[in-house]
Order: sequence, then structure tokens, then C-alpha cells
Amino acid sequence: MWAELKKRVRARRPTNLTQLHQLCQEEWAKIHPTYCVKLVEGSLKSLTEVKQFKDNATKY
Repeated sequence: MWAELKKRVRARRPTNLTQLHQLCQEEWAKIHPTYCVKLVEGSLKSLTEVKQFKDNATKY
């Protein structure tokens, strides 16, 4: 999430701290909930793969 927010804010090129704060709030509000869901699903998939690898590694 932070990388996405940073990318969006950086593209708008804030010139001072006040503007940075405002742009962060605006861009945060624009991030769609489905983006968050995809991040969580991707994390769960990665964790499942790591666990499966670990389980397979201990069987030998």
C-alpha cells in the first residue's frame, strides 16, 4: 500500500509539506478497496507457498 501511495504522490510532485499532506490524503482516498483485497490475497498465496515448501523440505 505504501509503495502505491508513494508512487501516486510522487507523480503529482508536491512542493511543500502542506501540499504533501494534502496529496497523501487525496491519493489514499482514491485507492480502491479491491486493490487492498488483491494485496491480501497475494500475501496469503505467498505464505501458503512458503509453508508448502517448508513442509516438503522437512519430509526428506
